[in-house]
Amino acid sequence: MHSVRKPIVGESYDVIVIGGGVAGVSAAVSAARSGMKTMLMEKFTVLGGLATVGLINWWEPLCNAEGKKLISGISEEILRRTIAHCMNRLAPEWQKEGVWEQQTEKRFVTHFSPTVMSLVLTDMLVEAGVALRFDTLATYPEVEGNRVVGVSAETVSGTEYYPCRAVIDASGTCLMFDRAGAPCRDGENFMSFYSHIMKFQPDVTYNMLKVRGWHVTGAGMTGQGQPEDYPLTAGTSSDEVTNYCIKGQTMLFDEVKQTDPLSQEIIALPMMPQFRMIRHIVGAYEMTADDLYKPKEDSVGTCGYFGHKGYWFEIPYRALYVPGYPNLFAAGRVISAHGDAWDATRVIPVAAETGEVAGRAAALAIKSGVDAEKVDVPTLQGILRESGFRIHFDDKL
Repeated sequence: MHSVRKPIVGESYDVIVIGGGVAGVSAAVSAARSGMKTMLMEKFTVLGGLATVGLINWWEPLCNAEGKKLISGISEEILRRTIAHCMNRLAPEWQKEGVWEQQTEKRFVTHFSPTVMSLVLTDMLVEAGVALRFDTLATYPEVEGNRVVGVSAETVSGTEYYPCRAVIDASGTCLMFDRAGAPCRDGENFMSFYSHIMKFQPDVTYNMLKVRGWHVTGAGMTGQGQPEDYPLTAGTSSDEVTNYCIKGQTMLFDEVKQTDPLSQEIIALPMMPQFRMIRHIVGAYEMTADDLYKPKEDSVGTCGYFGHKGYWFEIPYRALYVPGYPNLFAAGRVISAHGDAWDATRVIPVAAETGEVAGRAAALAIKSGVDAEKVDVPTLQGILRESGFRIHFDDKL
């Protein structure tokens, strides 16, 4: 019989961020830059989530495809710090920093190196003084009257526990909100399995290595690219995650078996399931397609909708918290948005944008001694503007 070990109690933090994707990193960096003692817990050993570990190395538009930039702040900072050290496809019109309006329909969008971005994200956390915990699987929030007073995690050292004053859930799964008992809504995901390959070019004097993403397609697929024998899935259970990964890997290998091995090499498989919409909170306000083109008094940022020219949303602060859960903040693809609004806000640059909002909001709540729903929105909007945010679509910048 094994004895039950007591958790290792660590230092206390002002803000603990769960998840080291771009939303979590943005949240942690912004909280630390706001003067908060901040920790970030990441279950992998590299940062970036779907953008890096998941091999989705495509930074969706920061603009509305009509020459107006909608997103800046840490989101743009991450991108620019990354492409300074790797390949990119950023249009010349957007190469210059500080430009908000252009006479162009070219999108502020680019591929990037996921490896370089992982290093950039680590560098930003270290630079900001964030306590970074790799190989740390957050498990449960310690809750007293719906207030989170600490977070438990499993590590190679055993179970660790860290007291805190606020938690930002950037897990992509609503891990903290769901386990604290807050209302959440599951999503549905198509099968998606992107890998990175190198193409060998025989018509040059040396082997040219071409990197691209690979999406599983082929026989037995529905019109949406979904395998006929595989259902839509939320990804909220261990069985769903396992089955999703097995299906994607076996489908890819079936294609590999039919490919000339001298023509290409698979250099990377995703190290996480490539679910886009797993679960989101049901917050004080739930964004939907009806919010398209509608200003919000409590807007904390704007975003477009990838693939749709001219579309824009204003993101209400109310979408980042659940009433009655006073010190839990949502960031990234778990914010309160459903349907097309979820599809628009779950992408990488918007996830980083809402991550920064959550970090600034958590810091303001702690400094003001108030709960999430009592944060003074005009003050928060002013802080975000100083960080380079377009709060309202019609703002003159």
